[in-house]
Amino acid sequence: MNSVTVNSKSPSHVSIFRTALQAVVTKVATISMAIKNRREINQLANFDAAMLRDLGITPTDLDGALAQPFWHDPSAHLVEAQMDWRRANKAAKHDNFVGLPG
Repeated sequence: MNSVTVNSKSPSHVSIFRTALQAVVTKVATISMAIKNRREINQLANFDAAMLRDLGITPTDLDGALAQPFWHDPSAHLVEAQMDWRRANKAAKHDNFVGLPG
């Protein structure tokens, strides 16, 4: 009598295929979202500098975001630029109050 022992710790072909398929689907979804966000950010190029400033970004920030490779999400660059702007703005306000008599 022959018996076959299956090592439950070794991945099956189905499991390997599922993992690979999931990685491909995730990457395609990420690139798809980056392209969608790039299209929306391209619309910001029609805004003037004052309108962009109201959003907390500059034309240079916009150019930097759109210069990213197409598979990178440019919105991440804009979010970081906006956060830098907010930190700088908050620090400037703090510095303006430091010398005032209390």
